[in-house]
Amino acid sequence: MAGPDGLGSPPDPAAVIAHVEVAAGSALFAAHAAVPGNLPIERAASASEAIRGAAARTRGGQRASVVLGAHELVGALAALGEAAAVRTPVTVHVIERRGGLAVGRDELAPALDVGAGVLVTWSSQEAADMTLVARRAAEDSETPFLHLVDALPSDVSALGGACELAARFLGSERSAPTFIDAAPGESDGDGGPRPQGRGVVRKRAERGFCARVPFALASAMRELCELTGRPLGAIERVETADAEEILVVVGCAFPAAREVVRSLRAQGRRVGLVGVRALRPFFGADVVKTLGRAKAVVVLEPLDVPLAPYGPVAAGVKAAFADAITWAPGFPGVGRIPPILSATFATIDGTITERDVRLSLAEIASGERARRHIVFGSDG
Repeated sequence: MAGPDGLGSPPDPAAVIAHVEVAAGSALFAAHAAVPGNLPIERAASASEAIRGAAARTRGGQRASVVLGAHELVGALAALGEAAAVRTPVTVHVIERRGGLAVGRDELAPALDVGAGVLVTWSSQEAADMTLVARRAAEDSETPFLHLVDALPSDVSALGGACELAARFLGSERSAPTFIDAAPGESDGDGGPRPQGRGVVRKRAERGFCARVPFALASAMRELCELTGRPLGAIERVETADAEEILVVVGCAFPAAREVVRSLRAQGRRVGLVGVRALRPFFGADVVKTLGRAKAVVVLEPLDVPLAPYGPVAAGVKAAFADAITWAPGFPGVGRIPPILSATFATIDGTITERDVRLSLAEIASGERARRHIVFGSDG
């Protein structure tokens, strides 16, 4: 059903996220991102200042979050890295408004390397649920979370009960965070620590905190699923039990890939689908368990990383299989690594389509001669 008054019908993902964050008691910060509806929001001069403002508010004991447009994120990654270095549990939501010819999600790849959790959703309902999950995981692990929403407006169930759900899931108050001080005298201008170097003490603590993140994220998703009855996991599986060919997709590729899988299944072709929601941490062992018996794998990512041999999600899948075949602890044993084709997008005309998905699957029919990296939307 549609959201509350002011959020539209179906509600815009940015409005959904803002509504849920306000229900959770968060202070909202933004620079230029449009947030529909009559919700309180604190405007900053830039995306970086929005993140620093939210981090300062978090240091004061309040929940705080940031809503950015996709074009604003790259310039704000240094500020997000600062928040990660001193264990600030802010959540940053990045909205991609689909429509018209646009570049692929170029902001995603560099965002994987700043020390924050990175989640991707592909519907307004998932955006609402993952907003709560990111908030809970950030607070439990004292690590900032980045939530990229790659979705068209869609209906959301029971959004009017967001306050009650947030209270049950998060509690009314957050526990006091543990901030890691930088060198004496270093400040971010708001009275809080600002990391200028990677000292030994801080780096050791950073690794210790990051070890909490996979457990915190998995626990948050499992508990929210129990409360709502809506399935939510680091990866989503569709028809993978007997699949010979499996699509691994991120963001806006998921709805199109799901329709292709349904169509091909009806024709007798054993195709499966895995949607990846968690990029950091990456649940490699779970991915291998799902893909291990496939004859071929295609990874569709709505981004392009020039000069890279393949997309970052494909790199994670390949690395996970390398660990599995060498019997790394925690990974299932496999006897072979299936061919893994990486499909990325230099430009996207609105959103990834079923045609794009079918073209990617067609490439693996070439067998050993199939290209291992194809790029859509380029002149090449």
